Amino acid sequence: MKRLDPLPLIPLDQITTLVEQRRAFNFNTCELNIYETRTEINDFPLSFNGFTVTSMLKGTKQVRFSDLLDRAYLPGNTIITPSYSKLNIDFPEASFEKPTQCIALTIDNSYIKKQIHEFNELLDKEGFIKNWRILEHPILIQNSEDLVNIHKKITRLSTSNDPFKEIHIKLLLKELVLCILKMQTISILDKNANQNTNNTPFAAILNFIRQNIHTEIQIEALLKISSMSKSSFYRAFVSELGMSPYQLIINERLKISKRLLVEEKLSVKETAYAVGFSSPNYFTRLFKKHEGLTPKQFVNKQSKF
Repeated sequence: MKRLDPLPLIPLDQITTLVEQRRAFNFNTCELNIYETRTEINDFPLSFNGFTVTSMLKGTKQVRFSDLLDRAYLPGNTIITPSYSKLNIDFPEASFEKPTQCIALTIDNSYIKKQIHEFNELLDKEGFIKNWRILEHPILIQNSEDLVNIHKKITRLSTSNDPFKEIHIKLLLKELVLCILKMQTISILDKNANQNTNNTPFAAILNFIRQNIHTEIQIEALLKISSMSKSSFYRAFVSELGMSPYQLIINERLKISKRLLVEEKLSVKETAYAVGFSSPNYFTRLFKKHEGLTPKQFVNKQSKF
């Protein structure tokens, strides 16, 4: 899980409200807001007037979308929300000593539509998806390294005195939109695959990986079951998902390993072998690289919730 570093907090003598005090930076195509909360509050309503990418920087929140399910919203998480979608937020631990901080980038809807149209013109029609689109409902995802890097650049420019920052930010927005679409696509394809059907190439690939997670999985096997040409197969992974087939396998191994560690209470060694790693030490190193915690630290942290 990739985290965005917290930003300097608002000085105490400038605090005017304890709930979601805002610092805003306005540009032609977007608005960047930094929010801080310093008191416990439940069911705080929130919506944005444009397509918004909001990421946690500091503290803990609980968020609910229209389905009313509670979701832990923590540093390392990002919410992608369409215009005027309603969110309800709980701040169970916020205080002066432990304020929450998040960053929200709202992008002009016409700019989003223009970029999606341009990207759709370049899509390989033999790939995993036929058209990029904006989801109708918010989703909560884990940050990717690309998302964090782009966000950092936009935030740094927004708070700087660079006379060309408007130009730089507009260029970065195009990169950000593409990154978000790829992350969103993975979420959509993963949800479809979870319905346990093989009616799309990606669903067939993902279900094969999950069914054979304990064994060595050859990329050639995924290519064969995808019913795609070799060139389209690799191009779809890179251009539509932003990852390699190998990285998808690793991500699935780690995702399943977290369930085995927490729900099945397997040992680190048992978990490593159960998800196809030949070395528990390699599994631990890879787990820490992706999650920022060792498997044991991850289990201990989950036991506190």
